[in-house]
Amino acid sequence: MTLVPSAAPAEQVLEPLDGPEHDAVNRARELVARINDETAADLAARTEFPADLWEWAAEHALHRVGIAEEHGGEPADIVAKMRIAEVLAERVGVLAWVWGISNCFAAPLLAALADEPTRKELLPGLAAGRLRFAFGVTEPGGGSDLFGALDTTLADGRVSGRKRYCTAAASADHLFLLVREAGAPAGGTSGLAFALVRTNAPGLSMSRVPTPSFASSFGTYEVDLDGVAVDHAFTGPAVKAALRTVLVEERLLIPAIVIGAAHGALRRGLAYAARRTAFGTRVDSYQALQHQVADAVMDLETARHYAYAMARRWAAGAPVTIGADVAKSRSVDAAQRVADVAVQLMGGIGFTRWGGVEHVWRDLRAFRLAPITEELVRNRVARSLGMGRD
Repeated sequence: MTLVPSAAPAEQVLEPLDGPEHDAVNRARELVARINDETAADLAARTEFPADLWEWAAEHALHRVGIAEEHGGEPADIVAKMRIAEVLAERVGVLAWVWGISNCFAAPLLAALADEPTRKELLPGLAAGRLRFAFGVTEPGGGSDLFGALDTTLADGRVSGRKRYCTAAASADHLFLLVREAGAPAGGTSGLAFALVRTNAPGLSMSRVPTPSFASSFGTYEVDLDGVAVDHAFTGPAVKAALRTVLVEERLLIPAIVIGAAHGALRRGLAYAARRTAFGTRVDSYQALQHQVADAVMDLETARHYAYAMARRWAAGAPVTIGADVAKSRSVDAAQRVADVAVQLMGGIGFTRWGGVEHVWRDLRAFRLAPITEELVRNRVARSLGMGRD
């Protein structure tokens, strides 16, 4: 059981953002208000898909967000999705990511690439929380080299290959797979396609990747595909544009998730330090710790406002490819520093599950690698300035 009580909402430390809130943001707040610290600690320690959280999100109509009204949804731009993710992650990081996979990635792809009969088939189920989606993008030989190692092929309505790091694949109904059409030149973006397959399709098997990260409750998987029948194949020039949109919005959603999670950890750390004494003095009164907290929060607040500034530009139709990379990088750096300070505030308890912060500190490390490494972000920034390539 966690030792840290519930505390104030994020806005009491992080400054409120300008502009009206989407209605779903308040519904997200209502959802997290149902989750006390004991439940949050239980969720962080789980090793199976949090079906109860998924159902709670459905009860609060969060699965509708970002889907057109005619398909049972509720339109929302990337700023609104980020605010929802930040609110969810501040309490339960797992829920923010599980919600985001379907609503922030699958729904936009279906809206951009699918014909109307396919949208009518799939989007209402997603909006109601009846359908779950997962993604297979990375190949075993890939990682940040997304296209150079893309060997999974689509031929005659079937897909063959192997995908790695397919988050929540075992609990999904459908997998969106990034593939290359058979006969297209290897490397680069030639012949890119998306294949939508059922997770119970013959020829599809998966094994769980052992990881201690935030994915422990819903798992990340290696998926083998041996001539798996494709329900829907999406090909042509629209694929590149849709993929670009998803990659940008992924890099904008991650700042919201990590910032929310980091602030939740800081909230717990501050609450503990306020009532803990050392050498006859409250721990939070020591200036050395106060300066660590202040520096970390200033970095986090700066990263947060930059990320939302990029999101507003993107929502207005401006290109932010490099800006989204920078937002992801700066936010992850700042969030990890805040989580580290939260552990430090709690001392030895901070490194145990009792404290309720160690999993955040550990989980955030993964985002320095995924979906784009810190080194690659810096390469992209340098090249945007006209600097040479290796």
